[in-house]
This record gives sequence, C-alpha cells and structure tokens, in this order.
Amino acid sequence: MKLKKITILFQVFLMMFISLNLSLFVHADTITTGRVTATDGVKLRKGAGTSYTSLVTIPHNTILTIEGGLVNTTDSSTGCSTGKWYKTTYSGKTGYICSRYLEVSTTTIEIPETEMSQMTAEEFEAYLDSQGFPESYKVKLRALHQKHPNWIFVGIQTRDNWTVSLNNEDTVGTSLMQTSYQGYLSTADGCYNWYTNKYTPKDGSSWYQAKRETIAYYMDPRNWLDETHIFMFEDLNYYSAYQTEAAVKKILYSNFFSSLTVHYITAASQYNVNPLFLAALTRQEVGLEGTGCAVSGTCSSTCSVDYTGYYNFYNIGATSSSMPVCNGLAYAKQKGWNTKQKAIIGGASWINSGYVGTGQNTPYFQKWNTTPKAKYGYWHQYMTNITGVVSSSSTTASSYKSMGIMDLPIVFQIPIYAGIPESTSLPAKGNPNNYLKTLTVNGTSVTNFDGAKTNYSVTLPTSGNVTIASTAVATTSSISGNGTFNITTNGTQKSVIVTAQDGTKKTYTITFNVTNTNDGNDTGDDGNGNNTDPNTNPDTPTINYPTAEATVTTSGYKIKNSTYIYNVTLGTTVEGMINKLQKGNSYASINIKDKDNKAKTSGSIVTGDKVTITSGDSTKTYTVIIYGDVSGDGEITVLDLSLVQMHLLKKKSLTGAYAQAGDVSRNGSVDILDLSKVQMHLLKKANISQS
Repeated sequence: MKLKKITILFQVFLMMFISLNLSLFVHADTITTGRVTATDGVKLRKGAGTSYTSLVTIPHNTILTIEGGLVNTTDSSTGCSTGKWYKTTYSGKTGYICSRYLEVSTTTIEIPETEMSQMTAEEFEAYLDSQGFPESYKVKLRALHQKHPNWIFVGIQTRDNWTVSLNNEDTVGTSLMQTSYQGYLSTADGCYNWYTNKYTPKDGSSWYQAKRETIAYYMDPRNWLDETHIFMFEDLNYYSAYQTEAAVKKILYSNFFSSLTVHYITAASQYNVNPLFLAALTRQEVGLEGTGCAVSGTCSSTCSVDYTGYYNFYNIGATSSSMPVCNGLAYAKQKGWNTKQKAIIGGASWINSGYVGTGQNTPYFQKWNTTPKAKYGYWHQYMTNITGVVSSSSTTASSYKSMGIMDLPIVFQIPIYAGIPESTSLPAKGNPNNYLKTLTVNGTSVTNFDGAKTNYSVTLPTSGNVTIASTAVATTSSISGNGTFNITTNGTQKSVIVTAQDGTKKTYTITFNVTNTNDGNDTGDDGNGNNTDPNTNPDTPTINYPTAEATVTTSGYKIKNSTYIYNVTLGTTVEGMINKLQKGNSYASINIKDKDNKAKTSGSIVTGDKVTITSGDSTKTYTVIIYGDVSGDGEITVLDLSLVQMHLLKKKSLTGAYAQAGDVSRNGSVDILDLSKVQMHLLKKANISQS
C-alpha cells in the first residue's frame, strides 16, 4: 500500500470512527465484572475457600473484572454460603472472592477490525512516516502497535522547538513537584539557598520548582510511550462507544460516587469531553472518599469564608496559596456550583471552553501547553504538578483494562518536538549542595570566606605546619583535604574538595604566601649585608597579581567606562562566568551579586548583576550589561521592546546599566534606532551583538 493510500484510508477510517459508524465492528468480547457489595469490603483469598490466606481486603464498591468464571459452584463447605467463588485480580494480586459479596454483571464489548489493524509491517512504517514520527518515537510505537493494533497514533508538530518549549516550561512557578529526592528540584535563584541548604516552596509548604533536567524528562513524550502512560496523549473528546458510565465507575468506585457517575456521562454528552478523563481528574484532585473540603459541602472552618454547600470536583481555580482549596471553592461559589451535579457538569463546561475546545485536548497538552492550536501562552496550564498526568494516565489505563476496552481504536495525539535531544533522563536523586560552611587555617577563618568562592590566599609569617579545617553546609556532603600540612615553598596550593550527595564536586583552593622561610639556623649576615643562612632565599620572586581589568580582558569580556562589563553571551551562567574569569587569572576570587546585592550562586547572568574581582590586595566591582536585556531577566523579549518604547515616550526612564543595555546601537543614547534593533532581533532578522 502506498503512503498516499495509507493517509487517505486513515483519514476515512478516523472520520468513520469519530462518527461512530459501528459497521466497522466485526466481533465482540464479553467482559464479566463484579461490584463489591460488602460495606466493610471483601477479602481476596489465595484459593477458593476461607481456609486460604487473605491477600488483601478490597474496598466497598470496587469494580472488578471476573477471570475464568466460577469455581466450586456447589461446595458450601469452602466457607462461602453460595458455594461459588470468582477469580479476580486487585492491586497486582490474583485470588478468589466469595460470590455472596459481589454484584456480577456482563458487558459485551464490540472490537473492530480496522484499517490500522490490517496494515502490514511495511504499511505501518509508512503510516508512521506520514505522521512525522522520528525514529526515537517509532521504536516504542511499533511495540504498542503489536499489542494494540487498533490504536491510532497521530503525530502533532508542536508550535515551538524543544529548546524554546523547555525554556518556557522551566520558569519559576510553572513546573512544580513534591519529592523526597532533592536532586530533582531546582537550585535556581529564588528556589534554593546554597548557604542554608533550604528549598523555597512555590505552592503551600511542600511544592517546589522542579530542576530543568527533571522537567525535560517529564515533558519528553518518548518516556511515556508504554501501555499505561500513553493515555496522557489520549484525545479528550467524547467517544460514547466505549466511554460509558460503567467505565466511569471503574475509576470512581467508592460509595461516595455511586450516585454521581451518571453526571459525568451527562457532562461528556453536553460538552464533548471524555468522561473517563473527567473521572480520573476528579480522583487525582479530590480522592475517592468524598471527605475533602472541595467536595464534602461542609467547608465552614477551613477557609476564612464559609463555603458550606459549594462543590468543586476538579479543583478549578485552586491556584497557588497557603490554602488553594479555598480559592477553588471561592470560584465554585462565583459559578453557583451549589450541588454536586452542577459542579461536575459545570466544571466539564469550563474544561471544554478553557482547554479541550482550545487545542489543549489531551492531558499532556493541559499540563505542557505546546500544542500548535493553543489559544493561550505556555502559562495556561491545568496544573503545575509535573507528575500529575503520569498518575492520572495510570488510573485511566487501569480502568480501561478492567473494562476490557484496551483494544478499541483509541486516538492518541502525540507531540513531536523539532530539535529534541536523543534522550532525556532524570538527574541524580541526591542532595546537590557542595558548599563549604566554614574554612579555617590554624583555627582562623580565611579572609573573605564565602561558600560560593573557591580561591583564597593565606599569608604565613614563616614556613612550617598549618592545619586546614572545614565543614560542609549539607550533612550529606563529604570533604577531603582537611588536615595538617608542612608548607615550605612560597605559592604552595592546597585543595579542599566537597562532594555532594549527588556526586557533584566543588574544589576550594588555598594559595599560601610564605613571608620568611627561615628554619631557625640563620647565623646572621657576613657584615656586608649578605645572608649566610643556606636555608633561606631572600631573592624569592614576588607574585605580580593581574589587575581586575586585566582579568576581565584576558577572559574575553570587555569593560565600558571603567564601570561596566559586557560581551556576555545570552544564557551565560554564574558558574560559567566565574570559571571563565578564573581561567584568565587563577589567583582571582570572583563574587557575583544580583541588583539587590544578594549573593548569586546559580542561574543566568543578567543585566544589573555585579561582578566583584579580588586579585592580590586589589578589589574592583563591575556591573553587567547584556545589550537588549533592559528588563534584567537575561533574555531579549517583547518586554524589553516595551521598556525601550516607554523610555522613548518618556513614560518610564531607563537608568544605569539598564540604559546602557538599551543603547544597542552604541551611539550614547537610547533612541528609535535601538527600538528598531530590538524589534529586528525578536523577528529573527538580525541578532543583537554583545561584542
């Protein structure tokens, strides 16, 4: 079959499937399920009898798939009064349940033999090519096609490439997580304090900004192309053939939801939203028991306002605060959701108008808003939790398996990023802190000690033994280099190395300057001013420390008006600048602070940062200029264009380093030419030079 034919046939099939033309269905599978009727739950036993070990207690209202029919159909001596036992699997354990505690029903599932399932291997390869899937996607899609030949994989080219998308998702407050693995969390400015080993919560008391590598891993679609997690890419429009109330009950199986599942089908029908997604989202946000403030209807003391009688099953509007649920209930009150039915159906309307109907029509796109159809910017996301769609997709997959509908022609819209790396992986789990808390020589702290600085000079009055002692900020770090050493030569260097729990190292170097190497055997001079001690060398050369200016220029940076440092590439990190300056002057101690004079140890260098260079006995501070970055965020965006425009209109003046950064043309003032150059940069017609 030629590629064109495959594409046409796929389009025809998809149209038929969406319109639910059931003539495609050629055989049926019968699925037997049972609902646990026992109020206190029922025991799953290893064998068909009460004499067998109990594996687990299955909660009331749980929906189970019955495997292999009945056993012991007439033997009441097994401890089951009906004498009937059903085989089932729950929470990964397979065993038997007395039929007395189950309400059994049979469902017929029609399974189609579709164009997708009839493709040859060569035709399927051509189909993947037609969708634009790179080889790194195809490996896993081939395996999924083998298991579920009816599944439809649609390739979606994202609106921006991988780097641009990741940059937007890696902004503080956009991508959060709860974890005990500190290595997964961001150490960027405002997120972590290297001096105290403390992370800053960004929502409540336990939600923190995720590290860039962590965000990349969870955002990479290829990491989730398996039978379970692929459901984060499921098309969230309503397909009534298999998205039934029975399937909803598989997800919301508790007693609290027993009379509410019908409302999810009503919501799906009215607003064309997948009811299984709505159910999984409810379970993700508010749990199954119905005791939470958002769905209990009795939230009178938790919030400062009495929200008794209001409901929010999807936590819509529960934005970041110390009590986000209160914000969600405030929104529910505003919308008039004073019954459970109104909250379930009204919330579905909101999800459709705000997400599914505006291009964010998969759980993935609702978190990672990279769809080319997006009506809003990257900031428009259903949740900040980067692991949320992972757990909700698992819930959906579990319900589909229990309903026996995994082999239906489910549509998956899978994002494809131009420029995506060959692979992504999670960072090391351990604490990343490799800072020293103290550093002393002979019991005295080294001059100007700062955990972010790695080079120090210590002057000794005479040669001899010195004791280096240090402690780390994090108790999880290890230190090498402490001890007592005999220093006999001027310029001797000793290193203290801190190894963080995640394996990263920071080396602190101490250079010893020995004033006098006298060993105590000096016999004086010979009367003519000549030293007669064979163990001293009065002619030891003095170190000529490079000046701060020489350090800057040797490193490739440039100085303006003796005050500013420029020729700084966009995206330069704090560590990168320090390393570059120290390569130009190994004796230099570099200290960087932000515009508010707070120590800056990570993140990008931006306009307004202050770089202090200490070399020998001299110290000089320069302020950073990045041409075009007049906002001081380290990037050139429409915000910078707006600030230049406001300066020209005399609505808000640019001063100091920011005025210097706005003088892109270098003619001594911020004028219309600079505005034009920033605009050309944004249009990608001419980049702003930093040299």
